[in-house]
Amino acid sequence: SSFVQGMNVPEPPESFSIAVNNAGSKPLIVLAGRDQRGVLYAVGRLLLQLKMKTGSLELPADYQISTAPRYPHRGHQIGYRSLAHCYDAWTPGMYEQYMRELAVFGANAFETTGFDGGPLAKVTGPEMAAEWAKICEAYGFDFWLFSTAIGGEGKSAEEEKAAIASRLEEIRKYPQLDHIYLTGGDGGTSHARPDLMFEVTRRFAIEARKINPKLGVWVSNQGFGPEQNNWFFDYLQREQPDWVTGVVYGAWSRILLDEQRARVPRKYPIRRYSDIGHCVRAQYPVPGWDRALARTLGREPFAPRPRGHANIHNLFDQHADGFVTYSDGVGDDVNKFVWTALGWNPDQDLDEIMLDYSRFFFGWDIAESVREGLYLMEDAFAGPLAENTVVEKNFKLWKSLEDKADDTLLANWRFQECLLRAYYDQYTRLRLIRAISIEERAIAALERASQVGVEQAIASARTILAESDQDPTTDALRTRLLELGKELFASIGAQLDVKTYKARNPERGAVLDFLDIPLNNRLWIEDELDAILTGRFTATMPEDVVHENQNNDDVQLARLSRVVNWENPGPGGFYDDLGCVWKQPHLVKPRSLSEDPAGITTPREGHTRVDPSAGPDRLSWLDQAEALNATPLTMRYEGLDPNASYRIRVTYFGRYNATIRLVADDEFEIHGTYGHTVRNVRFASGYSDRPAEITSQEANSDRIVTPLEFVIPREATQDGILNLRWQRLTGRGSQVAEVWLIKQ
Repeated sequence: SSFVQGMNVPEPPESFSIAVNNAGSKPLIVLAGRDQRGVLYAVGRLLLQLKMKTGSLELPADYQISTAPRYPHRGHQIGYRSLAHCYDAWTPGMYEQYMRELAVFGANAFETTGFDGGPLAKVTGPEMAAEWAKICEAYGFDFWLFSTAIGGEGKSAEEEKAAIASRLEEIRKYPQLDHIYLTGGDGGTSHARPDLMFEVTRRFAIEARKINPKLGVWVSNQGFGPEQNNWFFDYLQREQPDWVTGVVYGAWSRILLDEQRARVPRKYPIRRYSDIGHCVRAQYPVPGWDRALARTLGREPFAPRPRGHANIHNLFDQHADGFVTYSDGVGDDVNKFVWTALGWNPDQDLDEIMLDYSRFFFGWDIAESVREGLYLMEDAFAGPLAENTVVEKNFKLWKSLEDKADDTLLANWRFQECLLRAYYDQYTRLRLIRAISIEERAIAALERASQVGVEQAIASARTILAESDQDPTTDALRTRLLELGKELFASIGAQLDVKTYKARNPERGAVLDFLDIPLNNRLWIEDELDAILTGRFTATMPEDVVHENQNNDDVQLARLSRVVNWENPGPGGFYDDLGCVWKQPHLVKPRSLSEDPAGITTPREGHTRVDPSAGPDRLSWLDQAEALNATPLTMRYEGLDPNASYRIRVTYFGRYNATIRLVADDEFEIHGTYGHTVRNVRFASGYSDRPAEITSQEANSDRIVTPLEFVIPREATQDGILNLRWQRLTGRGSQVAEVWLIKQ
């Protein structure tokens, strides 16, 4: 009709227009799409704009929109596997509902991984694969498969042939498959020869297209070092292979996306594979996260980060052709919808996106309060938790909504997730405040050792440390958290602990397993007190103490003093707790993490997950400043006494197991290749995420953290300025937990 023609539907694929025709006796809402997908997205946009109430739908009489997507790839990986903290419990119907919801905001692609079964799986992997393909075919979505590339791993010809056959057999499982993404590696790549990877993957692509002629084949350089990257990009530039559909940019890519785009021939689109679900040990970790939250909420909590992820999307969107994000579960639900909306229009106002999300999933009546609460959850991640009053404000907001909620809202899994986070943050903050007070009083008791005696001071400190950090207020919060865990398991199969709800491991969203984890240094202090009374060696043992004197009063007092004054560098000295943003004043940051959120060119914080049975670690050891790959870690001191001598004490700790070198002022080597400060432990060479290995055969070969001390040459400080630079030699990157600069 002439009305439809006048709606001016944009030309690009997936475009649509919506307008109200008021020419007749009743208003008529007209939806027009450039193609079938365009009609689908027009329906989605209408659903977002309709004010829905029981018995009524409202839309402004003059509503009109014509829009086209900016980027062709707007999708998410939602693989059916037990690593995800809920997906493996889902039915095909639950998947379809979630995919439809994302499509309302403009999603057009979904990616699966190889099936990884678990005790909660409702159907087999092949059965779910077939259902996924049917869903994508019915709605016109692109269906992607994530897998690993073949070749360059040192396998025999027969092994490579078998690997190709295995991938081909996997492809045959899917009635519809549009693209396969063959990663070159995620972190610890074994593809030492990208040229061979390309050759074997080419053979696979030829055979795969005999099964599926239109299959897109995408490759990546994840985890590649500089030499491997040169091979990778040189091959693409030189050969320009037609069998490659495009290139994927994902976690552990060692260059920024703008450089990747510049080095990839323009004939190849770039798809981002952004990690939007992890908070620590991630591509885009929460910047400056309090260690109390990092150790309790951990890697995969419910973590709305709308501002952070809007920034991450829009920093680099112009260098790619869209995204299919990495995700494991629904902890990143808000982030998925923010990315989806920005993939359609990166200029859309974030407040509008968040209001659309809140209205659509929670209802128009409370949408503005929900939007505020989701923003507050992100703000609750900023700065010292004990001082962050946003947490209590957010808790009161969600508690008020809970008190007024009807049964439908209380059964809404998104509302349950929000309540869980609000209660969890409040519970953890109240525990932390009390835990800090307990530790401070215990330290004060130890400070009196010279007056009351070592044994009396230790006894008093132990009594204080035995106090609970919980009270009736936190008990009530804890009870509600356990109830919410049960409700979320019933509603979406959320696995919030390992024992009851069958989470794959504690790192995979099992936040209820950390409700009682100590939030202060109680375990470390208690272990030190035991060691002091028995004469056992720890990091507090003074140097050059002969064995027979390890238990005398002077040594015990000296060791207690080290416990009490651990962070005190002495007069004219400096201490940096490098894993804590507000206690690292001397750390040099060439860029802010808002400019480089992956920390490719600038340091970020690393949080190490350590099994408590491995040893009573001090909390300041468990997070570090980390500089990834070959990026140096640098500290700068000014205003030093040019006539004084200085020493440096440093604690190396972290999961990368790197070997590093320390240089002052780019001239003076402070130490050569060192592994670790853990006594009787060595670091593995090359890539490793495994714990360091104990090699000592001594009777007492327990893991013991012992900070190292080195002399700083006078020449390095005589101008009153000192620059320290750590350079990784092997491993993923440099990690430094603590640094003291001590004036002698």
